Amino acid sequence: MKTKFFILNSHSKFQILNSKFFSSRSARKGFTLMELLMYAGILAISAGLVTGIVYTISRANLKTQAEEAVNNQMMRLEEIFRQKIESAKSVNSISGSYLSLEMSDSDKDPTVFSLSNDIVYLQEGSGSQVALNDSNEVKVTSLSFVPTGASGAAVSDTYHYAWNDQVGWIDWAYPGGNIRVPIGEGDLDGGAYIVSEDSWISLNCNFTDSCSTVDYKVSSDADGNLSGWAWSDNYGWISFSCTDGGSNGEDICSTSDYGVTVSTSTGEFDGHAWSENIGWISFNCKTGGSNGEDICSTSDYKVQDLRTKTFAIKVDISLQYNSTKPELSATKSNTFVFNLINANK
Repeated sequence: MKTKFFILNSHSKFQILNSKFFSSRSARKGFTLMELLMYAGILAISAGLVTGIVYTISRANLKTQAEEAVNNQMMRLEEIFRQKIESAKSVNSISGSYLSLEMSDSDKDPTVFSLSNDIVYLQEGSGSQVALNDSNEVKVTSLSFVPTGASGAAVSDTYHYAWNDQVGWIDWAYPGGNIRVPIGEGDLDGGAYIVSEDSWISLNCNFTDSCSTVDYKVSSDADGNLSGWAWSDNYGWISFSCTDGGSNGEDICSTSDYGVTVSTSTGEFDGHAWSENIGWISFNCKTGGSNGEDICSTSDYKVQDLRTKTFAIKVDISLQYNSTKPELSATKSNTFVFNLINANK
Protein backbone atom coordinates (compact mmCIF):
# COMPACT_ATOMS: atom_id res chain seq x y z
CA MET A 1 0.00 0.00 0.00
CA LYS A 2 1.18 3.39 -0.82
CA THR A 3 1.23 6.05 1.88
CA LYS A 4 -0.02 9.45 0.92
CA PHE A 5 1.63 12.49 2.32
CA PHE A 6 0.05 15.90 2.45
CA ILE A 7 2.16 18.95 2.69
CA LEU A 8 0.38 21.92 4.13
CA ASN A 9 1.75 25.34 3.89
CA SER A 10 0.90 28.09 6.41
CA HIS A 11 -1.91 29.39 4.22
CA SER A 12 -3.57 25.98 4.22
CA LYS A 13 -3.30 25.73 8.00
CA PHE A 14 -5.10 29.05 8.41
CA GLN A 15 -7.90 27.93 6.14
CA ILE A 16 -8.44 24.77 8.14
CA LEU A 17 -8.46 26.58 11.52
CA ASN A 18 -10.75 29.27 10.24
CA SER A 19 -13.11 26.67 8.92
CA LYS A 20 -13.24 24.95 12.34
CA PHE A 21 -13.91 28.25 14.13
CA PHE A 22 -16.92 29.14 12.03
CA SER A 23 -18.16 25.61 12.20
CA SER A 24 -18.00 25.65 16.01
CA ARG A 25 -19.62 29.08 16.25
CA SER A 26 -22.46 28.08 14.03
CA ALA A 27 -23.07 25.12 16.32
CA ARG A 28 -23.53 27.35 19.45
CA LYS A 29 -27.04 28.38 20.49
CA GLY A 30 -28.13 32.05 21.41
CA PHE A 31 -29.93 33.20 24.65
CA THR A 32 -33.59 32.32 24.85
CA LEU A 33 -36.23 34.87 25.92
CA MET A 34 -36.71 32.98 29.18
CA GLU A 35 -33.01 33.21 29.95
CA LEU A 36 -32.97 36.94 29.22
CA LEU A 37 -35.95 37.49 31.51
CA MET A 38 -34.34 35.43 34.25
CA TYR A 39 -31.06 37.31 34.03
CA ALA A 40 -32.90 40.63 34.00
CA GLY A 41 -34.83 39.60 37.11
CA ILE A 42 -31.68 38.57 38.93
CA LEU A 43 -30.08 41.87 38.00
CA ALA A 44 -33.10 43.84 39.22
CA ILE A 45 -33.22 41.94 42.53
CA SER A 46 -29.48 42.45 43.04
CA ALA A 47 -29.82 46.15 42.33
CA GLY A 48 -32.74 46.40 44.77
CA LEU A 49 -30.81 44.60 47.50
CA VAL A 50 -27.80 46.84 47.03
CA THR A 51 -30.00 49.95 47.07
CA GLY A 52 -31.76 48.76 50.24
CA ILE A 53 -28.47 48.07 51.99
CA VAL A 54 -27.13 51.48 51.04
CA TYR A 55 -30.36 53.18 52.24
CA THR A 56 -30.35 51.27 55.53
CA ILE A 57 -26.73 52.15 56.21
CA SER A 58 -27.37 55.78 55.29
CA ARG A 59 -30.42 55.98 57.56
CA ALA A 60 -28.52 54.36 60.43
CA ASN A 61 -25.73 56.89 60.01
CA LEU A 62 -28.22 59.78 60.10
CA LYS A 63 -29.87 58.31 63.21
CA THR A 64 -26.48 58.02 64.88
CA GLN A 65 -25.65 61.62 63.97
CA ALA A 66 -28.97 62.82 65.45
CA GLU A 67 -28.37 60.91 68.70
CA GLU A 68 -24.83 62.25 68.94
CA ALA A 69 -26.09 65.81 68.44
CA VAL A 70 -28.61 65.37 71.29
CA ASN A 71 -26.04 63.73 73.59
CA ASN A 72 -23.43 66.42 72.91
CA GLN A 73 -25.97 69.17 73.59
CA MET A 74 -27.00 67.51 76.86
CA MET A 75 -23.38 67.28 78.02
CA ARG A 76 -22.76 70.92 77.14
CA LEU A 77 -25.81 72.15 79.07
CA GLU A 78 -24.96 69.95 82.04
CA GLU A 79 -21.49 71.46 82.27
CA ILE A 80 -22.79 75.04 82.02
CA PHE A 81 -25.42 74.43 84.71
CA ARG A 82 -22.77 72.85 86.92
CA GLN A 83 -20.32 75.73 86.57
CA LYS A 84 -22.85 78.46 87.28
CA ILE A 85 -24.81 76.79 90.09
CA GLU A 86 -21.77 75.51 91.97
CA SER A 87 -20.19 78.98 91.92
CA ALA A 88 -23.35 80.81 93.08
CA LYS A 89 -23.72 82.37 96.54
CA SER A 90 -27.49 81.92 96.73
CA VAL A 91 -30.72 81.76 94.78
CA ASN A 92 -32.48 85.03 94.01
CA SER A 93 -35.50 83.43 92.38
CA ILE A 94 -36.46 79.96 91.21
CA SER A 95 -39.65 79.02 89.39
CA GLY A 96 -40.22 76.42 86.70
CA SER A 97 -37.76 77.04 83.86
CA TYR A 98 -36.47 80.29 85.42
CA LEU A 99 -33.47 80.47 87.75
CA SER A 100 -31.73 83.61 89.02
CA LEU A 101 -28.49 83.15 90.96
CA GLU A 102 -26.60 85.59 93.15
CA MET A 103 -22.91 85.53 92.22
CA SER A 104 -19.75 86.70 93.98
CA ASP A 105 -18.44 88.20 90.76
CA SER A 106 -20.32 91.50 90.35
CA ASP A 107 -19.90 91.36 86.57
CA LYS A 108 -21.90 88.11 86.52
CA ASP A 109 -24.49 89.05 89.16
CA PRO A 110 -27.19 88.01 88.69
CA THR A 111 -26.76 84.94 86.50
CA VAL A 112 -30.10 83.99 84.97
CA PHE A 113 -31.24 80.89 83.09
CA SER A 114 -34.54 80.88 81.21
CA LEU A 115 -36.34 78.87 78.53
CA SER A 116 -38.15 80.44 75.57
CA ASN A 117 -39.24 78.91 72.25
CA ASP A 118 -37.26 75.68 72.88
CA ILE A 119 -34.05 77.65 73.56
CA VAL A 120 -32.21 77.92 76.89
CA TYR A 121 -30.82 81.40 77.47
CA LEU A 122 -28.06 82.51 79.83
CA GLN A 123 -27.65 86.10 80.94
CA GLU A 124 -24.83 87.20 83.22
CA GLY A 125 -25.01 90.60 84.89
CA SER A 126 -25.94 93.37 82.50
CA GLY A 127 -24.78 91.37 79.48
CA SER A 128 -26.97 90.20 76.67
CA GLN A 129 -28.82 86.90 76.65
CA VAL A 130 -26.84 84.08 75.06
CA ALA A 131 -28.59 81.11 73.45
CA LEU A 132 -27.14 77.83 74.72
CA ASN A 133 -28.64 75.65 71.98
CA ASP A 134 -29.65 75.93 68.34
CA SER A 135 -33.33 74.95 68.23
CA ASN A 136 -33.06 74.31 64.50
CA GLU A 137 -30.93 71.30 65.40
CA VAL A 138 -31.73 70.35 69.00
CA LYS A 139 -34.75 71.68 70.90
CA VAL A 140 -35.08 71.93 74.67
CA THR A 141 -38.64 70.70 75.10
CA SER A 142 -38.77 71.05 78.89
CA LEU A 143 -36.66 72.54 81.67
CA SER A 144 -37.36 72.71 85.38
CA PHE A 145 -35.29 74.07 88.27
CA VAL A 146 -36.39 72.84 91.71
CA PRO A 147 -34.75 73.29 95.12
CA THR A 148 -33.93 69.97 96.70
CA GLY A 149 -36.50 68.82 99.17
CA ALA A 150 -39.23 69.39 96.58
CA SER A 151 -41.74 67.57 98.80
CA GLY A 152 -42.06 70.85 100.63
CA ALA A 153 -40.16 73.86 101.89
CA ALA A 154 -40.08 74.89 105.54
CA VAL A 155 -41.17 78.37 106.59
CA SER A 156 -38.57 81.09 107.22
CA ASP A 157 -37.45 81.85 110.78
CA THR A 158 -37.46 85.53 109.86
CA TYR A 159 -40.79 85.86 108.07
CA HIS A 160 -43.32 83.50 109.61
CA TYR A 161 -46.23 85.55 110.99
CA ALA A 162 -49.76 86.07 109.68
CA TRP A 163 -52.14 88.52 111.37
CA ASN A 164 -55.76 88.48 112.47
CA ASP A 165 -57.52 91.37 114.20
CA GLN A 166 -59.26 89.03 116.66
CA VAL A 167 -56.52 86.64 117.78
CA GLY A 168 -53.36 88.54 116.80
CA TRP A 169 -50.23 86.82 115.48
CA ILE A 170 -50.39 83.39 113.91
CA ASP A 171 -46.95 81.73 113.80
CA TRP A 172 -46.21 79.53 110.78
CA ALA A 173 -42.80 78.38 112.06
CA TYR A 174 -43.67 77.52 115.65
CA PRO A 175 -41.84 74.46 117.04
CA GLY A 176 -43.90 71.33 116.48
CA GLY A 177 -45.91 72.84 113.64
CA ASN A 178 -43.59 71.37 111.02
CA ILE A 179 -45.27 73.20 108.14
CA ARG A 180 -44.20 72.14 104.67
CA VAL A 181 -45.16 74.22 101.63
CA PRO A 182 -45.21 72.40 98.27
CA ILE A 183 -43.00 73.75 95.53
CA GLY A 184 -45.51 73.70 92.73
CA GLU A 185 -48.66 71.60 92.84
CA GLY A 186 -49.32 69.74 96.07
CA ASP A 187 -50.74 69.83 99.59
CA LEU A 188 -49.58 71.86 102.57
CA ASP A 189 -48.89 69.99 105.76
CA GLY A 190 -48.41 70.86 109.42
CA GLY A 191 -50.01 73.42 111.71
CA ALA A 192 -49.88 77.17 112.39
CA TYR A 193 -49.88 78.35 116.01
CA ILE A 194 -52.19 81.02 117.46
CA VAL A 195 -49.76 82.64 119.88
CA SER A 196 -52.31 84.40 122.12
CA GLU A 197 -54.37 81.28 122.75
CA ASP A 198 -51.89 78.40 122.71
CA SER A 199 -53.90 76.62 120.01
CA TRP A 200 -53.31 75.30 116.52
CA ILE A 201 -54.70 75.81 113.05
CA SER A 202 -54.34 72.52 111.22
CA LEU A 203 -53.55 72.80 107.49
CA ASN A 204 -54.06 69.11 106.78
CA CYS A 205 -56.01 66.32 108.44
CA ASN A 206 -52.68 64.46 108.69
CA PHE A 207 -51.62 66.97 111.37
CA THR A 208 -54.49 65.93 113.66
CA ASP A 209 -54.55 62.32 112.44
CA SER A 210 -58.23 62.69 111.58
CA CYS A 211 -58.33 61.88 107.85
CA SER A 212 -60.34 58.72 108.43
CA THR A 213 -63.23 60.77 109.85
CA VAL A 214 -62.88 64.19 108.22
CA ASP A 215 -60.73 64.73 105.12
CA TYR A 216 -59.50 68.30 104.69
CA LYS A 217 -56.38 70.12 103.56
CA VAL A 218 -55.01 73.30 102.06
CA SER A 219 -53.56 72.75 98.59
CA SER A 220 -51.49 74.67 96.04
CA ASP A 221 -51.76 74.55 92.26
CA ALA A 222 -48.73 74.81 89.97
CA ASP A 223 -48.96 78.62 90.04
CA GLY A 224 -49.00 78.89 93.82
CA ASN A 225 -52.73 79.60 94.24
CA LEU A 226 -53.94 78.09 97.51
CA SER A 227 -57.37 76.56 98.00
CA GLY A 228 -59.15 74.31 100.46
CA TRP A 229 -59.80 74.53 104.17
CA ALA A 230 -57.85 74.55 107.43
CA TRP A 231 -59.32 73.70 110.83
CA SER A 232 -59.14 75.30 114.26
CA ASP A 233 -60.59 73.56 117.32
CA ASN A 234 -61.49 76.99 118.70
CA TYR A 235 -62.78 78.72 115.55
CA GLY A 236 -63.78 76.04 113.08
CA TRP A 237 -63.16 76.11 109.34
CA ILE A 238 -60.85 78.61 107.63
CA SER A 239 -61.16 79.05 103.85
CA PHE A 240 -58.11 79.88 101.74
CA SER A 241 -59.88 80.73 98.48
CA CYS A 242 -63.24 82.01 97.32
CA THR A 243 -63.11 79.41 94.53
CA ASP A 244 -64.32 76.79 97.03
CA GLY A 245 -65.26 79.05 99.93
CA GLY A 246 -69.00 78.40 100.05
CA SER A 247 -70.65 76.31 102.73
CA ASN A 248 -70.83 73.44 100.26
CA GLY A 249 -67.44 74.14 98.72
CA GLU A 250 -68.87 76.20 95.88
CA ASP A 251 -67.30 79.21 94.15
CA ILE A 252 -68.32 82.48 95.84
CA CYS A 253 -65.81 84.79 94.13
CA SER A 254 -68.59 86.83 92.51
CA THR A 255 -69.71 88.03 95.95
CA SER A 256 -66.49 87.75 98.00
CA ASP A 257 -63.24 87.78 96.08
CA TYR A 258 -60.35 86.59 98.27
CA GLY A 259 -57.53 84.09 98.34
CA VAL A 260 -53.98 83.32 99.39
CA THR A 261 -51.07 82.89 96.97
CA VAL A 262 -47.49 81.72 97.32
CA SER A 263 -44.91 83.16 94.94
CA THR A 264 -43.39 80.30 92.95
CA SER A 265 -40.12 82.22 92.70
CA THR A 266 -39.62 83.59 96.24
CA GLY A 267 -41.97 81.54 98.43
CA GLU A 268 -43.64 84.72 99.72
CA PHE A 269 -47.29 84.46 100.79
CA ASP A 270 -49.85 87.15 100.03
CA GLY A 271 -53.59 87.72 100.32
CA HIS A 272 -56.23 86.76 102.87
CA ALA A 273 -57.92 83.67 104.26
CA TRP A 274 -61.43 83.85 105.77
CA SER A 275 -63.01 82.53 108.95
CA GLU A 276 -66.68 83.03 109.80
CA ASN A 277 -65.71 83.33 113.47
CA ILE A 278 -62.61 85.56 113.44
CA GLY A 279 -62.76 87.19 110.01
CA TRP A 280 -59.78 87.92 107.74
CA ILE A 281 -56.30 86.47 108.20
CA SER A 282 -53.62 88.56 106.45
CA PHE A 283 -50.41 86.96 105.19
CA ASN A 284 -48.45 90.01 104.03
CA CYS A 285 -48.19 93.62 105.14
CA LYS A 286 -48.10 94.65 101.47
CA THR A 287 -51.85 93.98 101.37
CA GLY A 288 -52.50 94.09 105.11
CA GLY A 289 -54.51 97.28 105.38
CA SER A 290 -58.27 97.39 105.77
CA ASN A 291 -58.56 98.08 102.05
CA GLY A 292 -55.70 95.82 101.07
CA GLU A 293 -53.15 98.65 101.13
CA ASP A 294 -49.45 98.43 102.00
CA ILE A 295 -48.82 98.91 105.74
CA CYS A 296 -45.26 97.56 105.83
CA SER A 297 -43.88 100.90 107.02
CA THR A 298 -45.76 100.47 110.31
CA SER A 299 -46.08 96.71 110.58
CA ASP A 300 -43.53 94.61 108.68
CA TYR A 301 -44.75 91.03 108.53
CA LYS A 302 -45.32 88.19 106.08
CA VAL A 303 -45.13 84.45 105.74
CA GLN A 304 -42.39 83.17 103.46
CA ASP A 305 -41.04 79.69 102.85
CA LEU A 306 -37.39 78.78 102.35
CA ARG A 307 -37.42 77.58 98.75
CA THR A 308 -34.73 80.13 97.81
CA LYS A 309 -32.54 79.23 100.81
CA THR A 310 -31.50 75.96 99.30
CA PHE A 311 -28.02 74.49 99.10
CA ALA A 312 -28.75 72.35 96.07
CA ILE A 313 -30.83 72.59 92.90
CA LYS A 314 -32.36 69.76 90.88
CA VAL A 315 -32.46 70.30 87.11
CA ASP A 316 -34.89 68.27 84.99
CA ILE A 317 -34.35 68.70 81.24
CA SER A 318 -35.54 67.06 78.01
CA LEU A 319 -34.06 67.46 74.52
CA GLN A 320 -35.32 66.51 71.07
CA TYR A 321 -33.63 66.45 67.68
CA ASN A 322 -35.48 68.88 65.44
CA SER A 323 -36.67 66.78 62.50
CA THR A 324 -40.04 65.65 61.17
CA LYS A 325 -38.52 62.46 59.75
CA PRO A 326 -39.29 59.41 61.92
CA GLU A 327 -35.89 57.90 61.21
CA LEU A 328 -34.24 60.96 62.77
CA SER A 329 -36.28 60.83 65.97
CA ALA A 330 -33.87 61.26 68.90
CA THR A 331 -34.79 62.41 72.41
CA LYS A 332 -33.05 62.44 75.76
CA SER A 333 -34.12 63.38 79.28
CA ASN A 334 -31.91 63.78 82.31
CA THR A 335 -31.97 64.89 85.92
CA PHE A 336 -29.02 66.60 87.58
CA VAL A 337 -28.49 67.81 91.14
CA PHE A 338 -25.88 70.52 91.74
CA ASN A 339 -24.76 71.90 95.09
CA LEU A 340 -24.22 75.61 95.73
CA ILE A 341 -20.67 75.11 96.93
CA ASN A 342 -20.16 78.81 97.70
CA ALA A 343 -23.46 79.24 99.54
CA ASN A 344 -21.78 79.56 102.93
CA LYS A 345 -18.94 81.80 101.74
